[in-house]
Amino acid sequence: MMTLTRNIIDKHENIHNEFGYYKNIIEKIEENVSSNPDISIECSKSLIEGICKTILVRLDDSITKKEINSFDVQELFKNACWRLSTTENPIEEPFSRQGYNLVKRMGEIRNDRGDISHGKSSPKEFVSTKQSAKMIMGVTDSIAHYLLEHFFKIDLSHKEDIKYEENFDFNDYLDEAYLDFSLSYSEALFYQDRVAYEEQLRDYKDEQGIEDE
Repeated sequence: MMTLTRNIIDKHENIHNEFGYYKNIIEKIEENVSSNPDISIECSKSLIEGICKTILVRLDDSITKKEINSFDVQELFKNACWRLSTTENPIEEPFSRQGYNLVKRMGEIRNDRGDISHGKSSPKEFVSTKQSAKMIMGVTDSIAHYLLEHFFKIDLSHKEDIKYEENFDFNDYLDEAYLDFSLSYSEALFYQDRVAYEEQLRDYKDEQGIEDE
């Protein structure tokens, strides 16, 4: 089970509540590891992607949505590691180098065998075993925990932070526009793609003639 990642998110969720969203993905990884190994692997890859995106958005004001969306999982990991390496609590270079190769291979397996984002004809040519999924779950838990451990030590109190719960009207506007979405679209966008959320919030305020306080 992904005890390390879940525990560190729980510990810091009162300050960094955006990471609470990833507990849903952790549950999907654990639920499918034996019954649907390739779904578990795909969720593992998504977890690394999401955490790296959030780290980049929170630490690098110059990065754009277009740039972030152009990165594959290993590039996201590399850029997140680089950005963390410039902080007062830099990560170790061997972790960046070795983790890059692990994450790259995880992405390759997902592209070859993923059931959700890349639908496969049935029967699939390759199917991962539950042993492989358990190994990747363990690797993902270690990588995600290491990234978050370093990120949560950074003092971000000087940065203005957009609070999800303070934008009721905008959140309702997004959710009503995506009624077919299985979850709250606004909440998913906020926690998965903060850049896109902030851009759409700015556009919404412009259209409504709302000025920032």
